[in-house]
Amino acid sequence: MKQFIVCDFEATITGIVHTICLIPVKVGTEFCTQKGVLICIKDVLKQEIISENPDVRKKVATSVIDVAKYNFNIKYLNFYDAVVFMNDFIESHGSSVSSHNLLNDLGFLVDTQNFIGGKRIIKNKLKEYPDTGMYDKRWETFTKMCSMSLINNRGLKFNSNYYEFCKANEIPTTYSGYYSTKLETFTKFVKNEPTYRQTHTAVQDTMDLVSVLKCVHKYDGKNVIDGSSYIVKPEWTKA
Repeated sequence: MKQFIVCDFEATITGIVHTICLIPVKVGTEFCTQKGVLICIKDVLKQEIISENPDVRKKVATSVIDVAKYNFNIKYLNFYDAVVFMNDFIESHGSSVSSHNLLNDLGFLVDTQNFIGGKRIIKNKLKEYPDTGMYDKRWETFTKMCSMSLINNRGLKFNSNYYEFCKANEIPTTYSGYYSTKLETFTKFVKNEPTYRQTHTAVQDTMDLVSVLKCVHKYDGKNVIDGSSYIVKPEWTKA
């Protein structure tokens, strides 16, 4: 049975990460989740430009409420310690990690490191060098999976049903006429709720991604999540 972490890095519009959610998942004949954790990044949240942002305050408060709702753990850590804890958590749950549009998330970590300053754990080119872009050497050994690419390129049966859902419910395509690969649109299909809206909060977005990956596993099984790293360009499909 494969084990990995599903995660979300919730950031400001300028790419500064303020909360991280990590949910362990086990995949075999079944798809099972374990107790997750929310990390609130103290030295980000105490910055005036962040602490006085009503959108950030609302999102953090919502995630804290969700922690109680889902019986997750919560940690309040400075950025350096938050990344170390994240790596500890990944290492203790299979040494594999997945997020939706992983490369963008790695870019957010770079932006956050540069915003906070201090002792560095993130290198400036983590996005360009996703394996070697941390000073914590354990990161090099982790399996890294971009769920957007995995689903779009490998989830053939999932996508076939997803496309039919989009057609039946007149879900808009992208500006260029491609089916959306946004987590929100995938979640609409999984929940069978065409009007579903993401909260864009760390806990709920991670829960949404878990539900989408569980549905992909139901349709396509081990063909999608095979235990290897997968960060490649998605192959978008036109409607």
